[in-house]
Amino acid sequence: MDTEKAILSAIYAHVANDSQLNTICSGVRLGLIWTPKDETFPYLVHRLAAYADYPGVVQRADYFLDLWDYGDSATKIYSMRERVVALLDKACIIQNGEGYAVVQSDEEMSGNLIFARLRLASFGLIPEDVDKIWHYSMTFSMRFTRSLTEITNLT
Repeated sequence: MDTEKAILSAIYAHVANDSQLNTICSGVRLGLIWTPKDETFPYLVHRLAAYADYPGVVQRADYFLDLWDYGDSATKIYSMRERVVALLDKACIIQNGEGYAVVQSDEEMSGNLIFARLRLASFGLIPEDVDKIWHYSMTFSMRFTRSLTEITNLT
């Protein structure tokens, strides 16, 4: 699996299948770059941007996650934010059999090789032109190991 796809797939599975976030959002809707037109609120959108500034095995990237809601207050968006931080800040992505998984503790790693590390780097509300639309943006800095194919292609 391609490195970017592996990272996004692992994070998608971790976030979309979280029971607490599912309760907060009445079903997690997480889109890649955007969601379908007229998607039901609340929803989340994510993307990954890697830096090509280091030719080695470890590469830097930013993982962007935007939270969207419609309502009279920001209460739900802040509940979503709190849960996402608990899920992703200081988390690691490990190889788990044939796939990858996001873990948050040493016990969950059980000797697996760490493929990527995430850290919350920036966050905040984004003003929107439409009344009662709440948009919260989060950026997680990441360091990840390139795939064996990508490493071989470096030589």
